Amino acid sequence: MGWDSYQQWLAFVPKEFKPPGFGSYGREVGGVMLSVTGLNHFYYVRDFTDMRCKHSRVLSVIRERLHREPNDGDVFIVMSRNRRIVRMFSFDNRSYSLFEKKFVAGYQFMKVERNGADTVYRIDWKDVVLILENPIVKTLKIR
Repeated sequence: MGWDSYQQWLAFVPKEFKPPGFGSYGREVGGVMLSVTGLNHFYYVRDFTDMRCKHSRVLSVIRERLHREPNDGDVFIVMSRNRRIVRMFSFDNRSYSLFEKKFVAGYQFMKVERNGADTVYRIDWKDVVLILENPIVKTLKIR
Protein backbone atom coordinates (compact mmCIF):
# COMPACT_ATOMS: atom_id res chain seq x y z
CA MET A 1 0.00 0.00 0.00
CA GLY A 2 1.43 3.35 -1.02
CA TRP A 3 1.61 6.44 1.20
CA ASP A 4 -1.44 8.07 -0.44
CA SER A 5 -3.51 4.92 0.02
CA TYR A 6 -2.43 4.73 3.65
CA GLN A 7 -3.48 8.34 4.29
CA GLN A 8 -6.86 7.69 2.66
CA TRP A 9 -7.28 4.59 4.80
CA LEU A 10 -6.51 6.59 7.97
CA ALA A 11 -9.22 9.09 7.04
CA PHE A 12 -11.85 6.33 7.32
CA VAL A 13 -10.64 4.62 10.51
CA PRO A 14 -13.48 5.04 13.03
CA LYS A 15 -12.66 7.07 16.10
CA GLU A 16 -13.28 5.66 19.56
CA PHE A 17 -16.74 6.57 20.87
CA LYS A 18 -16.36 8.78 23.95
CA PRO A 19 -19.62 10.34 25.09
CA PRO A 20 -19.22 13.52 27.14
CA GLY A 21 -19.14 13.06 30.90
CA PHE A 22 -17.80 9.51 30.88
CA GLY A 23 -14.66 8.77 32.84
CA SER A 24 -13.34 6.63 35.68
CA TYR A 25 -15.49 6.63 38.79
CA GLY A 26 -14.31 4.50 41.70
CA ARG A 27 -14.17 0.85 40.65
CA GLU A 28 -16.19 1.36 37.49
CA VAL A 29 -14.72 2.42 34.18
CA GLY A 30 -16.82 4.88 32.19
CA GLY A 31 -18.03 4.07 28.73
CA VAL A 32 -20.73 2.12 27.02
CA MET A 33 -21.65 -0.81 29.28
CA LEU A 34 -23.45 -3.05 26.82
CA SER A 35 -23.30 -3.21 23.06
CA VAL A 36 -26.80 -4.04 21.87
CA THR A 37 -25.52 -4.64 18.34
CA GLY A 38 -23.76 -7.79 19.55
CA LEU A 39 -26.89 -9.23 21.13
CA ASN A 40 -28.64 -11.35 18.56
CA HIS A 41 -30.94 -13.82 20.29
CA PHE A 42 -33.23 -13.18 23.26
CA TYR A 43 -34.66 -16.16 25.16
CA TYR A 44 -37.19 -16.11 27.99
CA VAL A 45 -36.65 -18.89 30.51
CA ARG A 46 -40.20 -19.75 31.60
CA ASP A 47 -41.10 -21.06 35.05
CA PHE A 48 -37.76 -20.05 36.56
CA THR A 49 -38.41 -17.38 39.19
CA ASP A 50 -35.64 -17.89 41.76
CA MET A 51 -33.89 -14.52 41.96
CA ARG A 52 -31.27 -15.81 44.44
CA CYS A 53 -29.47 -17.62 41.64
CA LYS A 54 -26.48 -16.25 39.81
CA HIS A 55 -24.62 -17.25 36.65
CA SER A 56 -23.87 -20.92 37.34
CA ARG A 57 -27.42 -21.89 38.34
CA VAL A 58 -28.99 -20.01 35.43
CA LEU A 59 -26.56 -21.72 33.05
CA SER A 60 -27.58 -25.13 34.36
CA VAL A 61 -31.27 -24.21 33.95
CA ILE A 62 -30.61 -23.08 30.36
CA ARG A 63 -28.92 -26.40 29.62
CA GLU A 64 -31.66 -28.47 31.31
CA ARG A 65 -34.79 -26.67 30.11
CA LEU A 66 -33.74 -25.17 26.79
CA HIS A 67 -31.35 -28.00 25.85
CA ARG A 68 -28.73 -25.61 24.51
CA GLU A 69 -25.36 -24.10 25.22
CA PRO A 70 -25.17 -20.29 25.21
CA ASN A 71 -23.68 -18.86 22.03
CA ASP A 72 -22.02 -15.53 21.38
CA GLY A 73 -24.69 -12.80 21.49
CA ASP A 74 -27.33 -14.83 23.36
CA VAL A 75 -29.38 -13.10 26.07
CA PHE A 76 -31.49 -15.07 28.53
CA ILE A 77 -34.28 -13.32 30.42
CA VAL A 78 -35.51 -14.54 33.81
CA MET A 79 -37.93 -12.79 36.11
CA SER A 80 -39.50 -13.06 39.52
CA ARG A 81 -42.91 -14.61 40.05
CA ASN A 82 -44.63 -11.20 40.13
CA ARG A 83 -42.56 -10.06 37.08
CA ARG A 84 -41.21 -6.99 38.91
CA ILE A 85 -37.57 -8.15 39.06
CA VAL A 86 -36.04 -8.87 35.67
CA ARG A 87 -32.57 -10.25 35.05
CA MET A 88 -30.84 -10.54 31.71
CA PHE A 89 -27.84 -12.83 31.35
CA SER A 90 -25.79 -12.13 28.25
CA PHE A 91 -22.95 -14.20 26.86
CA ASP A 92 -20.07 -13.41 24.57
CA ASN A 93 -17.27 -15.83 23.84
CA ARG A 94 -15.23 -14.62 26.81
CA SER A 95 -17.64 -13.72 29.59
CA TYR A 96 -21.12 -13.69 31.07
CA SER A 97 -22.84 -10.48 32.17
CA LEU A 98 -25.79 -9.91 34.46
CA PHE A 99 -28.20 -6.98 34.21
CA GLU A 100 -31.03 -6.48 36.68
CA LYS A 101 -33.91 -4.07 37.11
CA LYS A 102 -36.65 -3.94 39.77
CA PHE A 103 -39.82 -2.21 38.67
CA VAL A 104 -42.34 -0.35 40.85
CA ALA A 105 -45.49 -2.11 42.04
CA GLY A 106 -48.08 -2.44 39.30
CA TYR A 107 -45.64 -2.30 36.39
CA GLN A 108 -45.05 -5.55 34.53
CA PHE A 109 -42.09 -5.96 32.22
CA MET A 110 -43.65 -8.88 30.37
CA LYS A 111 -47.23 -9.00 29.23
CA VAL A 112 -48.97 -12.38 29.13
CA GLU A 113 -51.55 -12.59 26.37
CA ARG A 114 -53.80 -15.29 24.97
CA ASN A 115 -53.88 -16.18 21.29
CA GLY A 116 -56.68 -18.70 21.13
CA ALA A 117 -55.54 -21.63 23.26
CA ASP A 118 -51.89 -20.49 23.18
CA THR A 119 -50.19 -18.34 25.82
CA VAL A 120 -48.04 -15.60 24.30
CA TYR A 121 -45.39 -13.73 26.27
CA ARG A 122 -44.80 -10.24 24.89
CA ILE A 123 -41.93 -7.90 25.74
CA ASP A 124 -41.81 -4.47 24.17
CA TRP A 125 -38.40 -3.29 22.95
CA LYS A 126 -38.76 -0.09 25.00
CA ASP A 127 -38.90 -2.28 28.11
CA VAL A 128 -35.71 -4.12 27.14
CA VAL A 129 -34.04 -0.73 26.70
CA LEU A 130 -35.24 0.19 30.22
CA ILE A 131 -33.17 -2.65 31.64
CA LEU A 132 -30.13 -1.73 29.59
CA GLU A 133 -30.21 1.94 30.64
CA ASN A 134 -28.84 1.40 34.15
CA PRO A 135 -27.43 -2.10 34.43
CA ILE A 136 -25.83 -3.47 37.57
CA VAL A 137 -22.35 -4.31 36.39
CA LYS A 138 -21.30 -7.80 37.42
CA THR A 139 -18.48 -8.15 34.89
CA LEU A 140 -16.07 -5.60 33.54
CA LYS A 141 -14.35 -6.11 30.20
CA ILE A 142 -11.23 -4.08 29.59
CA ARG A 143 -9.92 -4.16 26.05
